[in-house]
Amino acid sequence: MRRSILSILLMMLLLNASAQYYLFDSIPDKLRKGANAVVRSHQCLFTITKPGNAIWHEKQVITLLNENAEGLRSILVYYDKSRKVNYLKGIVYDEKGEIIKSLGALDVQDYSAFFSEAFYTDDRMKVLTFPDHKYPYTIEYEYEVEYSSMIGYPDWEFRQSPGMSVEKSGIQVVVPTGMSFRSWTERLRNPVDSVIEKDNRIYTWQEENIPADSKFRYEYMAVRLPPTLHLGPTDFNYGGFRGSMNSWKSYGEWCFNLIKGREVLPEDQKKKALQIIAGARDDREKAKLIYEYMQANTRYVLLDIGIGGYQPALAEDVAKNGYGDCKALVNYTKGLLEAAGIESYYTLVRAGEESPINRNFVDQVFNHVILCVPMKKDTVWLECTNQYFPFNYLGTFTDNRDVLLITPDGGKLVRTPSFSRNENSIRRTGIVSLNNFGKSTIRLNTRYSGSEYSKNLGLFETYSEDELKRYLAKDSRFSDISTTAVKYTDNKSEKPSSELTYEMVINDFGSLTGTILSFSPTLGVNDFIPDITANIEIKRGITIQDSIIYNLPLGYKVDIKPSDVNESSRFGQYSYKFVAKNDRLIYQRRFELNEVEIPAEQSGDFRKFINTIAAKDREIVILTKN
Repeated sequence: MRRSILSILLMMLLLNASAQYYLFDSIPDKLRKGANAVVRSHQCLFTITKPGNAIWHEKQVITLLNENAEGLRSILVYYDKSRKVNYLKGIVYDEKGEIIKSLGALDVQDYSAFFSEAFYTDDRMKVLTFPDHKYPYTIEYEYEVEYSSMIGYPDWEFRQSPGMSVEKSGIQVVVPTGMSFRSWTERLRNPVDSVIEKDNRIYTWQEENIPADSKFRYEYMAVRLPPTLHLGPTDFNYGGFRGSMNSWKSYGEWCFNLIKGREVLPEDQKKKALQIIAGARDDREKAKLIYEYMQANTRYVLLDIGIGGYQPALAEDVAKNGYGDCKALVNYTKGLLEAAGIESYYTLVRAGEESPINRNFVDQVFNHVILCVPMKKDTVWLECTNQYFPFNYLGTFTDNRDVLLITPDGGKLVRTPSFSRNENSIRRTGIVSLNNFGKSTIRLNTRYSGSEYSKNLGLFETYSEDELKRYLAKDSRFSDISTTAVKYTDNKSEKPSSELTYEMVINDFGSLTGTILSFSPTLGVNDFIPDITANIEIKRGITIQDSIIYNLPLGYKVDIKPSDVNESSRFGQYSYKFVAKNDRLIYQRRFELNEVEIPAEQSGDFRKFINTIAAKDREIVILTKN
């Protein structure tokens, strides 16, 4: 108990530290390494008074080391009808820890939190922007938010971005002794302290000396997130709707009551649903026809107003207006399917590249809604916010993760489909014709499938021919190119694929020195990975395959070509092969990356595997004139 009291006193001291604490020279060298900013102190006092009511008090001191920390100068604090900002203030210190300027209420700007995808939101934000100063300098900000309605509690990340290092970061949570409270931690080194004081129990978490993480990101690699504390209530009150997070079932019951009856359509829309499915052979074809009708007749906009952040708009309003957010479009599609006699489930998902949900910790971590349609032999999944996705296709935004079905019996955790390594593929075929000066004409076809299909669909589906040409020029590793023709085609089956076919002239493809012509045959090279030590996760395996024919210039022969390679490890496989035939050089390359978790102590082995491939990709062919 004495240790807990000491932690509480320490936190209060940190909240009122003297300016001398902010001397730049007092930052340890190990925390400056690789950092754009150093968090000197980041502390929070979170006081829960009753279900749905709490006060969040936060104070942070950050030393900005260089221009890459520019984005940290603006502090945004969001509010709405269920939360108000009591105050937001700040101080700027110079390199010696001396106060340059204090900022208060007159320096705080108030804006709508409207952004480009939003049609309407009642969210607003208080913004405090610190004046620019000569680096390094230190900013300190403090604010308090009072909640009158909450469905969940904020998480606490002990380091907020990879480019930061942290001297001290901690949070205290004050909970009435008779109130249930839940938490779980990821990657924390120190245990929680707790103490009872009068009618409250006080929990304290604190971490120190967290170094900056590498800012490098390999395309298929995710570096594990920093130490994080997750907090959650058992009982909550949001917008006058009381609920429980005692189990996924009970939380799903709250969600079901929130959406119950809102999918009901007027009679004319029910008749329209029956017209759409007329002549369909089975429920699967009916569901496909209805999904494609919804896609063609609605568009996505964000509507976030009070309880509307969790409760969908009425299906009849979507039918009338032709737009809605993810909740509304799923609810509308559910109504159309119901009119056609097909059962479906409103489904909550934590979309994007966020960390997965903890099946043993019930929490409101979801940020998106999709639709689950059970069939006799399998399950159909519908992404209702994308007008271009094929029927029963989920892309990288929602694939391979736990989701919560909202059923009349409550919430049920299930998993969305995943793609295999071979399904996630990029396959390039083509002909490259070189002339005597190192100039080349390329005719190439690239086929994308699995998760790669969804990545490129967002780019290419809406691009004009000129936009595709600009994209190819920007994406190329060559600087002097001209795209003469380009075409994008899309196969929208339940196992969809797309193809990008193009022709281009590359003036700097090869290098001519006297009678020697050299070029690098690999069109899509692997990136090198710097020397990092980190927990790494490859979330999706992938297969990348190239088969390119090089037509050699008249009078030239192959003098030196890269040796064949066939590398294999637990991370994947790599093969690289050349076959010379008369005036042709046939190049074949195959790179397979496995879905795998790599602990920090093995990250060097992974780096070696990838960098061996990256080096091989950069080897050159040397031609000499006969």
